[in-house]
Amino acid sequence: MARREPWKPGLPAERTLLSWERSAFGFLVGGALVLLRQHGPLGPGRVVLALMATLLALLVLALGYRRSRQIRTSPVVAGRIVIPAAHNLILLIGGATIAFATAVVVALLYSMALG
Repeated sequence: MARREPWKPGLPAERTLLSWERSAFGFLVGGALVLLRQHGPLGPGRVVLALMATLLALLVLALGYRRSRQIRTSPVVAGRIVIPAAHNLILLIGGATIAFATAVVVALLYSMALG
């Protein structure tokens, strides 16, 4: 028979928080890449994109901590954690990702048109 590992109540919340932190790190890297681009001087458009990425990273971190806290404080029924689905949070972050990607593309097209 397969041996079952003991249930550890903190692991789902920890895994959730780690995944949201990775997403926030992705936004920070995106903002850093916009700033580190080697073509031309640092203009206001690139600074705005980097600030936008930083704000999105902070939003993702805040939502991740909130979601992790929800999981930690949720009731356990029959060995399973009962929490509401994260559909709205996922749609919010997905929309923010699309908005950031669109802003990067617009900035790149604008810089190509000028250069």
